[in-house]
Amino acid sequence: MRTHDDSGNLVLLKRNDQVLLLTLNRPEKLNALSKELLKQLAGCFLDAERDPNVSCVVLTGSGRAFSAGADISDMLARGVASYTDPERLESWHSIEEFSKPIIAAVNGFAIGGGLELALLCDIILAAQSAKFSCPEIKIGSFPGDGGTQRLPRLVGRLFAMQMILTGMMVDAKLAETKGLVNEIVSDNHLIDRATEIPWIDSRMA
Repeated sequence: MRTHDDSGNLVLLKRNDQVLLLTLNRPEKLNALSKELLKQLAGCFLDAERDPNVSCVVLTGSGRAFSAGADISDMLARGVASYTDPERLESWHSIEEFSKPIIAAVNGFAIGGGLELALLCDIILAAQSAKFSCPEIKIGSFPGDGGTQRLPRLVGRLFAMQMILTGMMVDAKLAETKGLVNEIVSDNHLIDRATEIPWIDSRMA
């Protein structure tokens, strides 16, 4: 398993026995999913896939967001090419194909591609401050990384259509009511709760 320090890395790693905590580390951009961030994140998941000592991954964001989604500056510069970039799609596919459990610890905003990243996870915990949205409609786009399929499976077709067609912001309480998240946790206890779940489950097995 590769190790990283905090300087210059877009994904931070921390081990807690067999639980690997991955933290998106681009807080000044609300952890927007740049091509390089996705590449580093995919590399971390590939390493975790190969490491027999990692049984579960917890994914969260630094600062006040889980992730604000696609890097808008890249989208404005390259248009559709930013969506269809082969390297970006390969990184996304590597995360999507990860075979071990992933727990999303959603702190703050999970919008656009950030929400779609959370939807790849097996369990989603929301901090009380968490907010969820599919705002792509506001720039004439739509969820392009699987959200149009995964979101209706969790919240139902009607509410998914409302989120996608209006870009409405959903708070943690409504997200829990609609089945988008498993549970709401206080902001200060979010990571502790996420990292304790694998051990609780293993003791119950």
